[in-house]
Amino acid sequence: MSELPGGPAPDDRPRPTPRPRPGSAARPSPRPRVAGSRRDRDAVAAPTPARAPAPAPAPARAPAPAPSAGPAAAATGRRRISALVVVLSLLCLAAAAGAGVLLWQRLNPGSVDSAIFAATRSGIEAVYAYDYKDSEGSVKGKLAVLTGELRDQYEKDLTQGGIIDTYEQVSATTRYEVLDVGLKQVSKAQDTATLVVFGQYVVESVNSGSKPAPEGSGCQVTPAGAQSCTQTVRVTVVDVGGHWKISELTLLTTS
Repeated sequence: MSELPGGPAPDDRPRPTPRPRPGSAARPSPRPRVAGSRRDRDAVAAPTPARAPAPAPAPARAPAPAPSAGPAAAATGRRRISALVVVLSLLCLAAAAGAGVLLWQRLNPGSVDSAIFAATRSGIEAVYAYDYKDSEGSVKGKLAVLTGELRDQYEKDLTQGGIIDTYEQVSATTRYEVLDVGLKQVSKAQDTATLVVFGQYVVESVNSGSKPAPEGSGCQVTPAGAQSCTQTVRVTVVDVGGHWKISELTLLTTS
């Protein structure tokens, strides 16, 4: 083949470049492998670790006991018991005090009928009064202020032939000079009362002033020629139909 003028030689002509096929992509060149890379580690199969044997089931435990009360709870319980004891003691004391007050009020009411004192005073004066000039009237006066068995006893003792005859023979007169009257006890209804009477028992007769009073007796001879002796009497009076009368009479001291 003849060389064309101005053109390259036949062996120097450019060759056509083949076109890529549709749908085909250029494949990247493989990367060089590096020792110890992730790919190499993944390639080596890791040995499967041996599993530890499953632990044996623990034995069933008994339920734990409820926690006991601590020191604070015990102290609180003791304080509550102590407080209860104190309250009960105070209630007992209050009850005892109340009973004492009621008893005192029963024996010593706030107000006592003054007629009790007046009747006791006049009753004792009548019991001890006697005038030989009026023996019958003196006996009636004594019996009028007495009641019950005491009246029966006086009525028997004050008959003719007894002490009345003796009084008449010596022309005796007797009386009781009340110095004071004290209340010992009175019922709630104020229909019965016990009192103590302090005074002087005075006896005057034809021979009462002729002799001195016995030594140590506590009696004395008055300027009028009578003998006066200290006597203390306990008296119980009762309301009989609106009138106070003596049902008991006890001589406590005499001289």
